[in-house]
Amino acid sequence: MRRAPGRIVILDSPPVLAASPAAVLAGHVGQLIMVVRADETLESSLRDAIGLMGACPHIQLLLNGVKFSPGGRRFGTYYGQGGA
Repeated sequence: MRRAPGRIVILDSPPVLAASPAAVLAGHVGQLIMVVRADETLESSLRDAIGLMGACPHIQLLLNGVKFSPGGRRFGTYYGQGGA
């Protein structure tokens, strides 16, 4: 089989802190996207999850569930950084 360096394969796994497959897969991929729920995921949990994914050289975060406020610059109070 011929290698395709530009190939992208998407693998979905259970949440990092709930099961071990994500941490195992992290050692076999070049990059990963971790979905983080706005206003629900604790910073300490996020840090723990990223620590478990340390075998992957490139970790990206995708913030999900953000509440948009059309009247200002506020995107919720994520990590207590709320603004008006």
